[in-house]
Amino acid sequence: MTVIRKNSFIRQIKDISISGALALAILGNTAMLQSCGGDSSDDEADYEEVEVYSKGVKTFISETSKGQFKITDEIEVPADSSIAIVTYLDGKTDKLSPQAVKALIDNDIKASPTTIGQNNNLSNALLFGGMGYLLAKTMSPSYANYRPDLNPKTMNSTDTTYRRRHHSGGFFFYPMMSRYYSSQGAFQKSSGIHESIGSSRTITSRPVSSRSGFFRSTGRGGFRG
Repeated sequence: MTVIRKNSFIRQIKDISISGALALAILGNTAMLQSCGGDSSDDEADYEEVEVYSKGVKTFISETSKGQFKITDEIEVPADSSIAIVTYLDGKTDKLSPQAVKALIDNDIKASPTTIGQNNNLSNALLFGGMGYLLAKTMSPSYANYRPDLNPKTMNSTDTTYRRRHHSGGFFFYPMMSRYYSSQGAFQKSSGIHESIGSSRTITSRPVSSRSGFFRSTGRGGFRG
């Protein structure tokens, strides 16, 4: 006859429960330590430097003949108010954000790279005006390859037929840059707008993996190019 010890099964369950609770306690402590370690790693995260410009431009462009455009005026505005206002021959008006301007220029560069700077179409007027300058400083650094006022090779050129010194020490670029403006006055005014945008530059830092909109300023700034 087999003797069944009634308390045996109960004791086994109790032992398992105790072992399980102990395991959970150990695992819990491990997870807590990992969590604490994760928090400390955030404090030691790598930071990246980010350029921020506080000033932007409102550019007014008019269609002078079919498919031909010129900049009539530019006004300094806060960076987040930057916009290009385009008026067509039929009187219709488009308001283009920096993102829309970038898309238009990028499409033209991709479709016809050899015609950049060769005509007065809308994308060229945008690229070689204040909006193009702002984008070259912020969203599209590659635009500097097309603009003589931002291209180091052109800036260091001694070709006086291509650039002339302004009385304030800056440079105006002829004939490529001025052709996109409706008047010499509008072109000269743009130089001050561009310099103001450049001088609004500051450098901030943020964690490399951060997606938040919060930045920590390093306190450095100044005009570059």
